[in-house]
Amino acid sequence: MRRVFGFARILAALTGVVALVGDLGYNIGGGSFATWNFFSYFTVQSMVMAIIVFVIGAVNALKDPEDPLWLDTLRVFATTYVIVSGIVFTFILVEGSLRGIPVWAPWSSMLLHFWIPGYALVDWLVAPGRDVPWRTIAWVMIFPVSWVIFTMVRGAFVHWYPYFFLDPVLVDIPFEFGYYLLIVITIFTGINALIITVSRLPRLEHLRERGGRSR
Repeated sequence: MRRVFGFARILAALTGVVALVGDLGYNIGGGSFATWNFFSYFTVQSMVMAIIVFVIGAVNALKDPEDPLWLDTLRVFATTYVIVSGIVFTFILVEGSLRGIPVWAPWSSMLLHFWIPGYALVDWLVAPGRDVPWRTIAWVMIFPVSWVIFTMVRGAFVHWYPYFFLDPVLVDIPFEFGYYLLIVITIFTGINALIITVSRLPRLEHLRERGGRSR
């Protein structure tokens, strides 16, 4: 079973690389699009993180009987980030449609926002982590908060923001801006708490232990 996890995580990492390359090619081919802007998207940065975690997790699954606690913590972070990026992308699709601006998602975006996050969740459900501490819920916000600060400072200079709810031209600051950020924070902490809660279910704990023994 552990070897299955290892090969599946390698496949997920390779799929993530293909999706990033495909999405970069699609966006650059669509007109005047700066490469640096592409790598400023939260989805892209979180997917790079997820790919790294997939690779580390694959190596560990192929040589060790179970994932160490520090790796499970990284898995919680990466899984939370890619799931939230998918939720936010879905929200943008719906919001765009309501505003009469339909957003078309190419195959690469579908992989980045839906399929790979879906696999990350399945990986967690099938190979749940050990008792990741509840304080992880506070630590999970470090990267998103740092990203928002970076995005707002950079946006002030380049006049470009990856998402409409961060653009001072499109949203009122501080009230509407704060409202959207509060929603995002709630989603991050809620998803993180849900993932930790699920991993503590007796049935999944048994599945994790059985998966470790059947290496």
